[in-house]
Amino acid sequence: MTLARRIAPLAAMCLALGSAHAQDATVRVAADPRIELMAIVFRLGGGGFDQTNYVQYDSAIRRQFDPFRTHEAVALARELHDKYDVGFSTVMSLAIAFEPLPALALRVSADSVLGRRVPGPVLARFAAAFQRFAKDAHAEQFFAEQRPRLDSAAAHLARPVRQANAFEWIRHFFGVPTDRDFVVAPLLANSQGNYGVCVRPTRGQGVGRLECWQIIGHTKTDSAGFAVWSDDVVGTLVHEISHGYANPLGAARAAQLEPPLTRVQQAFAGQMTPQAYTSWRSVLYESLVRATVARFVADRQTPEQLREYLADERGQGWLWLPELAERFAVYERERATYPTLEPFMPRVVAYFDSLPDRIPALKQAYDAGRPHVVSTSLPAGDTAVVTSDVREIVVRFDRPVRPHRYAVVPLFIDGHPVSLQVPPPPVTMVSLDSAGTTARLSVTLEPGHDYVFQLNTPLGYGFRTADGVPLAPYVIRLKVAAR
Repeated sequence: MTLARRIAPLAAMCLALGSAHAQDATVRVAADPRIELMAIVFRLGGGGFDQTNYVQYDSAIRRQFDPFRTHEAVALARELHDKYDVGFSTVMSLAIAFEPLPALALRVSADSVLGRRVPGPVLARFAAAFQRFAKDAHAEQFFAEQRPRLDSAAAHLARPVRQANAFEWIRHFFGVPTDRDFVVAPLLANSQGNYGVCVRPTRGQGVGRLECWQIIGHTKTDSAGFAVWSDDVVGTLVHEISHGYANPLGAARAAQLEPPLTRVQQAFAGQMTPQAYTSWRSVLYESLVRATVARFVADRQTPEQLREYLADERGQGWLWLPELAERFAVYERERATYPTLEPFMPRVVAYFDSLPDRIPALKQAYDAGRPHVVSTSLPAGDTAVVTSDVREIVVRFDRPVRPHRYAVVPLFIDGHPVSLQVPPPPVTMVSLDSAGTTARLSVTLEPGHDYVFQLNTPLGYGFRTADGVPLAPYVIRLKVAAR
């Protein structure tokens, strides 16, 4: 089947989105070369966006753009990242501040981009270099050649977006009219990471109208090598849409919320920092958004799915999220008193005021519910010395557990895995007995080799109890004797 014939029915699905629900008339699902190009430039400059599971597309990117690593735009992107902390969502905010290719003119004044984080002259210099990079690297031609991949991705993403009708749910939850245009865009240059960013252009198309983007990373491709998304992307979409509503509510009360949220961020820095939430403000915004997603799951999915969602969040360090989500449930029950979330925010402020002093008790209660490793079949010691004849490692827990996502993973250092292979060598298979108290790890050991891996990730994926409380990361170190 030709690419054109493959894309045609999917593009039709995307076009039908606007007519399926009247309230979604201002929702556009489309791939956008300017966000792809911005991610590429920052990747070349060492500013992230280097998780590249889309092999075919990534290979094309490398062939086209790697020769331009020394371009001024790349050097300035590195400066923005290193000196002004422009990374992750702020890179995407920067991308949508430009007009589409080929012009790439700024849609807002240089001194107002990124909330004045970067001085205007610095931003203007980067903008000019970014425009030159696009011309020098023949970016417009590259993305024209990649158009089948981009359009296919947008069409695949359009299906769950249309079916979920999340925009209407969020409008109702926050109690505000649809006062903005939405764009849902796949991000193919980076395999992970999702971003919710907005811009209000002061020049060019859409002047004065708030434009909010939900930029969705991808994790898998189909057998033909095209990016695809499953229905679980809806939760991510709700998360990113909600930032456009929740962040301003939090920002309006920054003076009240900064003291307690600073203490919260510091108390959970070990979990927040690897997730790139290094400021009190980012922890606040994420808390509001994640609690909103919890209410969406409660409304649209099953109680079991809600429990699993909250377990995932607690495993990542957001121990207070069930409490905050319950506050939002009170808001939903009392809409006669609180027609929008804005007048309810004083109660949210009061909740966060109460939180810091309760953190030790929250942590203690959570840790009390953790399963523990009580024994293994390995010799005692920090590093177990074994022979290559060992074919299995037995791990016993003090209570029943169940596997969740990745149970045996590479060693994590500072919150990041040393490799991406799961399960890591020397483990070839993981099984759990019917009682849930004994795990068996099949291994293949090479004489004279050392191995290190761990059970569970730092953010709660792996073995967990029926209530969703995870095993704390448990490191296994092996030294295999030489023959």
